[in-house]
Amino acid sequence: MHRDTVPPFLERLSELARKIVAMHKSLTHSFVLCLFFAVVVQAVPFALGGGAALACGGFFCSSINLVPIEQNAERILFEVNTDGKSAGTVTVTVEISYTGSPADFSWVLPVSDLVGELSVAPPQALQLLDDVTSPRIIPPPTTCNEGLPLPFFGFSESSARGLDIATSAGPVSVETLDQVGPYAPQLVSSDDASALITWLTDNDYLITPEMEPAVADYVSDGMKFLAMKLAPEAEVADIAPIQITYPGDEPMVPLVLTSVAAEPEMGVMVLIAAQGRYESANYANFEVDSSMVEADPTNGESNYYPLVSWQIDDAGGQAMVTEFVDSSDVVFDNVVNAWGWNEDFADSLAFIDDLRSRQPFITRMYSRVSGWEVNADPSFEEQGGGLVSNVHDLSDRDPVEVCWRPAPRTPCGSMYCGVGAECASTDEGEGCLCPEGTTARVITDPRVQATFTSNTVFCQDTSYDLMASVADMGLSGAGLDPCANFDCGPRGQCLAVNGFATCQCESGFAAVPEGDSTMFCAEVSESYGPEQLLWDALSGCGCSSSLATPNRAVWLLALLAFLPAIARRRRA
Repeated sequence: MHRDTVPPFLERLSELARKIVAMHKSLTHSFVLCLFFAVVVQAVPFALGGGAALACGGFFCSSINLVPIEQNAERILFEVNTDGKSAGTVTVTVEISYTGSPADFSWVLPVSDLVGELSVAPPQALQLLDDVTSPRIIPPPTTCNEGLPLPFFGFSESSARGLDIATSAGPVSVETLDQVGPYAPQLVSSDDASALITWLTDNDYLITPEMEPAVADYVSDGMKFLAMKLAPEAEVADIAPIQITYPGDEPMVPLVLTSVAAEPEMGVMVLIAAQGRYESANYANFEVDSSMVEADPTNGESNYYPLVSWQIDDAGGQAMVTEFVDSSDVVFDNVVNAWGWNEDFADSLAFIDDLRSRQPFITRMYSRVSGWEVNADPSFEEQGGGLVSNVHDLSDRDPVEVCWRPAPRTPCGSMYCGVGAECASTDEGEGCLCPEGTTARVITDPRVQATFTSNTVFCQDTSYDLMASVADMGLSGAGLDPCANFDCGPRGQCLAVNGFATCQCESGFAAVPEGDSTMFCAEVSESYGPEQLLWDALSGCGCSSSLATPNRAVWLLALLAFLPAIARRRRA
């Protein structure tokens, strides 16, 4: 049913049902894992509002079949090795999430060199480390002067066997390595960027002219490229985190490479296991001040991730947030206490136990980055400083007055749209007013309260378009135009930027996200700057006797909200 044909009373009924369900739903967020580090995955084509997108994962996608790859989160573990034979090396564990055909999988990572053999890690290992170190918000207490109090929530802001020979393809060296887990890896290097680009092109990787300078930068730095495909007998279900050891003592995330396919405000989570606390050596560093964190105990909504985005932009767009620093013993104990037992868990627990036997401390850092902001790879070094708790305790604040009717919320209190942009309230929901030189793009919503939709909107720089030359090849006629059948509404126009559909709204209209990776332009009621994120604790009951206690209508509305999900499950 088109939204314009939905009777108003049904819209109100649906909204009330969603709010009631949200009150009773335990909310635990973990990162949505996509293609990690410089992930290069050729996925099955999909339609975005009826048109195929063109962006390619990491640097490369197939030059034969253009297919969309979009990276919306990174999760990685570094171990700085200082003892024994491994001293002077760094081991990186990278998690890869992929959906598509096994034959279409490919992945590339720049490395200085390789030390020892590649290996795979247990599938759950990074997920467990992520979950127990992610930010946790203890919301303000609740009180109710009429009827029964609402339940309140805790918040977690937490995604053929090779031959051991070397071959040469002109000035490009290609070393085929032994199969590891499901992967068939090769180590590719060259002193000539043009030759390397030619090799990639000859092997069906798409390299646009806009991408070539970044490839050349890594080549000039003497970096090699670890390229992997799935072995012929491997299935997508066999994909596991890969472990790589390289010489050096300074962890580094190649975000310049990753940013080619990074959606705006891509989340980057870095764990470093070492002898002490780590911080970024070349990005700004800060911690989130709990006094700026806001949380609604009635529905799980918080301002944490929008606040982080705003603070990072305020620091110039290149900053790392230290979210957790503590002993690896504490991390191990938290994993033991937080999870049930199964075979995968046992393997992951053994992995973490082995890690803590070598490294006494674990640091967690987080950032949100957009491709046009990234001109340097963040590196990390050991720093002094104390422990950092991942808990933001708001329980000493004034109680929030609530009853069975949801308390009023702060409009635009948990939405950030970018530098110079404003969040706007509309009759269709909250959206973004994008300034000149930017356009609205649907991105993954990292917020805890995104229970019924995983999307939000952000203002993308229109000058950042690494797929511009591909778009000029007349691909709209081939059915690959991302704006084909993408409807921004009568007051907006679709604009293809970096291979994805975006919306340019008319003056006085804001881009509002929908639950199916689309958006439309709606008339603005009121607009707000990012200071709106610093909302005060909710107050005022506003309840009535008819909703002071549970009744049949309440549970009926909750059931109505769940019916679509039940139907989808049955169809699946």
